[in-house]
Amino acid sequence: MALSSMASTVKARTSAAQKILPDWSQMCGEKTLEFITDLSDSIGCPKEFLFFPLLSCTAGFMGVNAKVEITEGWTEPAILWVIVCARKGEAKSPAGRILKRGIDALESQLRNEYKEDPEHQNCTEDDLPRLTVSHFSFEKLHHVMKNNGKQVLGFFDELTLLYETIQHGKGKSAVDRKIFLSLNGGDSWDRAFQNGTSSMDRTCLNIAGFIQPTYVVELLSQNDIDGFLDRQLFSCPPERDCYIKEMTPVPDTTPRPLDIFSLIRGLHIDAGDVTYTFEEDANDAAVEYMDSLIDRKRAIPDDENRRGVLSKAKGQFARIAMVLHVLNHSVHQAFDLNRAEFNPNVELNDQWHSTHIDLQSVNNAKAVMDYLISQKFALMPPEVRIPVVQAPSIPKPTRCHAGYDELNNDNADQENDPPAAFSAHFENLAYSGGKYIKKLVTHGREHLGASYVAQRHLMPSARTPGSSNPYKVEAAHAYIQKVCELGFGSIERKGRCAVFAKRKYEDLPDAARNLLVKFNVSEQEYKKQKTCEQL
Repeated sequence: MALSSMASTVKARTSAAQKILPDWSQMCGEKTLEFITDLSDSIGCPKEFLFFPLLSCTAGFMGVNAKVEITEGWTEPAILWVIVCARKGEAKSPAGRILKRGIDALESQLRNEYKEDPEHQNCTEDDLPRLTVSHFSFEKLHHVMKNNGKQVLGFFDELTLLYETIQHGKGKSAVDRKIFLSLNGGDSWDRAFQNGTSSMDRTCLNIAGFIQPTYVVELLSQNDIDGFLDRQLFSCPPERDCYIKEMTPVPDTTPRPLDIFSLIRGLHIDAGDVTYTFEEDANDAAVEYMDSLIDRKRAIPDDENRRGVLSKAKGQFARIAMVLHVLNHSVHQAFDLNRAEFNPNVELNDQWHSTHIDLQSVNNAKAVMDYLISQKFALMPPEVRIPVVQAPSIPKPTRCHAGYDELNNDNADQENDPPAAFSAHFENLAYSGGKYIKKLVTHGREHLGASYVAQRHLMPSARTPGSSNPYKVEAAHAYIQKVCELGFGSIERKGRCAVFAKRKYEDLPDAARNLLVKFNVSEQEYKKQKTCEQL
């Protein structure tokens, strides 16, 4: 049986993303690469299954006290939402368990220390330290974060359920969605409960885990109205089918995730505010890279979703540079400490960490960010490009016979201004007029006259000085002319009238189809015809 249209799209975009391979020699420090290679080889999974969750875990253990300074007045928190796309049976659960065991072991240590403190002899389960959540209501999330230093790590074997709870148009989810977006920036959070209001002046929610690629492709096909998708970073690596005999045990000299997490947390938990800055050469490289992201954004004039990705990438790059700096140093120190257990002659460096981000970490972050941007673009619809089309000349509208476009003749009697006078109202139609274009192309008629469009309000209002009518026929002519320029149809003559003739879906140019995706118009909606009674 032939694949459905959506299934074909998912397969094509997933395949395109999987062909974009990371250059591991550039993505992280030598010891960090050795660490994730040893772990991934032990279970036969892609390195990405460990590396990207490890970034979010690192940020999570840096916590609410850490930030990176880009310029005076511009800082970014240690918050990363990096998600790996993987289908069932690709060893994502074993990869997640490797890291989760380290987190659980550290949490167990902290809980035991807490209970041994004489001041906490009568503590309850809710009082005990908690490092992660795997599912939550927003009330529960607020409670957990408030009781754990305003921070927590969300570690998910499958993120689809979380995303579905905060979709648009699902009752209370609109408020929760807004809160969720603000948490990506480490914002304050006030929550009203029955016994009063609970407040946090700042927050640190990191997210790590896995998701089905089908869901991500569908998600990225939507118009990113509120920046929800900009905040997520996705990696979609190719499957690694590994025979059992090819898997190798983790060497004794390789540190455990627990060792690394303990070092990272120890650097930040009791240190007060920790501000990371760039060394001079690292700062020059960081500024150059962030400016290049601005240039890349300017080169995409029409696709607001891709422009949003590149706009958000500047801050994400700085966060990744800070996190990689901490991770690379901590992994290196964990290797040294592990070797010292086997060899007492190993000399340990007491000054193994600094809050000054070095050039290597910046270069690593550039490679990671470029990879993640390329991944997201591959999983998104093709770039929206609005063609520049010479506007067809339109004759001055005249009254049409009722079969085409008039419900009554009030508008037709008041055609004083030429359609050109209204053109400025529709200059940004491709960006802000999606609701009205959707109305027009899904109305159910293949031919629509100007006064019909005006009287049915299938267009944005366009008021001119001295006029009380925002839906004049001349404005409707200018509107359908702009819709034609976007590729959705042409101007035809019906009797003495100029009429919008909708183009068949199969004949739409790619740019028009991309706009349909942006405006959430399906192929079925576009093609649907209505009877006269329905109209």
